[in-house]
Amino acid sequence: MNLYFPPFIYSFFLVSGTLISISSSSLFGMWMGLEINLMSFIPMIINLENNKKSSEAAIKYFLIQAIASAVMIFSSMYFYLYSGSTFSCTPNVLVTLALCMKLGMAPFHFWFPEVLEGLNWVNSLLLLTWQKISPLVILSVFFYANTLLTLALMSALAGSISGINQTSMRKILAFSSISHLGWMGSMMYFNSSLWMDYFFIYCFTSFILCFSFWLLNLNYFSQLTLTQNINEKFIIFINMLSLGGLPPLLGFLPKWIAMMVISSNFPILIVLILSSLITLYFYTRMCFSTFTLYMQSMVWFKKNKTSKNFYMLSILTSFSLIGIIPLSIMNL
Repeated sequence: MNLYFPPFIYSFFLVSGTLISISSSSLFGMWMGLEINLMSFIPMIINLENNKKSSEAAIKYFLIQAIASAVMIFSSMYFYLYSGSTFSCTPNVLVTLALCMKLGMAPFHFWFPEVLEGLNWVNSLLLLTWQKISPLVILSVFFYANTLLTLALMSALAGSISGINQTSMRKILAFSSISHLGWMGSMMYFNSSLWMDYFFIYCFTSFILCFSFWLLNLNYFSQLTLTQNINEKFIIFINMLSLGGLPPLLGFLPKWIAMMVISSNFPILIVLILSSLITLYFYTRMCFSTFTLYMQSMVWFKKNKTSKNFYMLSILTSFSLIGIIPLSIMNL
């Protein structure tokens, strides 16, 4: 599998579109930054191979983002015309719905796993991390509280339940992302800026997993059962359990912070913890089945020598194992 590096011009506009969105003082400027970001990411989806999956993913991504952008610019016009009326909350509701659609939060989440399935690992990482920065920052400014909380709780449950029977690594990461968006949305509801800390650690754990899948050339769960190197399996599942939030791994720290923020509202906290337990359940089930089930015909195969990539993954995994210690000390 050849790693595809996008041309510099697309990367430049991808970064500049995000910076315009998060630094703009008007809704129109934020919308313009989102559009620049969108138009630079579409050519990156259609990679050098130009296969049917990437073309289909690009079309789906463009249509969803265009619809959400249209709703967003319409709501800004509505806000300008009827800002003093009794329906002044309507633009905030529409902006919240449009940004949640851009992020892939439930019930607008159906496009997200399908688009991610058609991308290579570099573009998958961009869609899971960088492409969420602008909508999340704008959402933290313009959200309508009740709408955001409802969609956040729906995302937490939908992301955890939908990932149970998945076998594609990309779809597992997609539904995990939807579930994490529920946690971040709930933290926004309580007017906490700590959602940025949550997002940063989520981006780091997603980077380790996407990097691991790319180096080991893993796309489906069944490929792990054929992997002879037990250390590679260990690295994958340490990072997956970290992404799920299993203590005392690094991924538990942002959920610990979120629980401190949301502790004042016990029912919301129960829903979020329940969704996290469902996610950890199927991660752990995958872990057990991969370590215990293997093909007997593979036993006598010659084992591959340890490569430099393995040592690199080991170093990154060590952050998942011990990274929570210095970070938790810093937050005390």
